[in-house]
Amino acid sequence: MRALAVALALACLAAVPNTPEWADDADVVEHLGTKLPLDLPFRDSTGERVTLRSYFDGTHPVYLILAYYECPQLCSLVLDAARSAMQQLDRWGWHDGEQFRALTISFDATEGTDQAARKKRMMAASWPFLVGDAASIEALTQRLGFHFLRDAKTGAIAHAAVTFAIAPDGTISRYLYGIDVPPRDLRLALLEASDGKTGSIGDKILLRCFHYDAATHRYGLFVARFMQIGGALIFLVAITVIASFARRRR
Repeated sequence: MRALAVALALACLAAVPNTPEWADDADVVEHLGTKLPLDLPFRDSTGERVTLRSYFDGTHPVYLILAYYECPQLCSLVLDAARSAMQQLDRWGWHDGEQFRALTISFDATEGTDQAARKKRMMAASWPFLVGDAASIEALTQRLGFHFLRDAKTGAIAHAAVTFAIAPDGTISRYLYGIDVPPRDLRLALLEASDGKTGSIGDKILLRCFHYDAATHRYGLFVARFMQIGGALIFLVAITVIASFARRRR
């Protein structure tokens, strides 16, 4: 799946000769359980100085999207897919700012607040779009294990299509690969990142019934869990029948 994510990223660079040779190292190395450096400084789309910590309140998980705003193709696809998934979450009663927070950060240190503001307007996004200097971006992407490469001649950047579910304390919880993250997977990843503290009782039951598959990077029905639930239901039915017969005999 990581190879597929990188292959999709190369669509951004289709016009660059010999792209595969110089972009081979644009990959993702997962650092699950690692905490992000929350004191890193950035600027939001209004130019205000902020730290990463500003978006982590210890209660809400954060859906983190890395995208550079002048990307000719892939980043727009990733952002469009993220917006679409969040719109579906909104219809399910999962709202940005209530059950979770969304955050986009450019990994291109040459981009400024004007570009962040323009991209935010184009996306009609309600969530923050940030930019940062090279030091902050390197510290963040290294901690995430997100490796990208810039072509010195064209300025184009090779990178993977991946977004991140981050726990309320800044711990990396889940990597979501591809340009089309299923809304259900995003919901489950954020619920998982919150350690079950975000969402309804139904959401918590849903999380127990689905299992993250590291091979496919997708959530699927947890068959063993269903067998456990089915066994418990059969046991309860058997107890009820036995109790009913016992009452009749008495």
